[in-house]
Amino acid sequence: MIRGDGGKLYDDFRDKQVVAIGWSQLAPYVKPGCSREQLFTRYQELEPQTKPGTVRSGASQVWRFVNEMQKGDWAITYSPSNRTYLIGKIASDFEFHAEWLEDGMGIARKVKWNAEEIKRDSLSDATRNTLGSTLTVFQVPDFAVNELVQGKKPVSDVVPEVPVSGEDDEVVSNPLRD
Repeated sequence: MIRGDGGKLYDDFRDKQVVAIGWSQLAPYVKPGCSREQLFTRYQELEPQTKPGTVRSGASQVWRFVNEMQKGDWAITYSPSNRTYLIGKIASDFEFHAEWLEDGMGIARKVKWNAEEIKRDSLSDATRNTLGSTLTVFQVPDFAVNELVQGKKPVSDVVPEVPVSGEDDEVVSNPLRD
């Protein structure tokens, strides 16, 4: 799941056939294979007033977008204004786009979006709750992806305990407990 600028980039993602994240101060320094620690250190150097937890969370999300996401993976994004999801397949490695920095889209991947948008209200409670994280980049559990892709609702509306990790096993946020 990629929630660009809180969902405000949904139309840009659809129109440009991409998913993207900002971190404009960090984006020019991101390279394939960079470590979380390298991103953390660079982010601290560029934004020394930022709290360490915020730096670690941001660097981890950039790392995940650049190093964990792969061509062929599902990409999901959400529009809070029309309450719909787009789902598609990632079609490229990450690319740096200096011309999109001001739009909050400096780090991008091409996506082949499915034509059909999925209405949030048509999803099970379990899937809606799982997709409710406020993180910019997070992994969606298989049961939720299956419902989005195939329309197959989970057998139970009980949400499995899935920690949202930011660095190895360090839990950054669990939106279901907040």
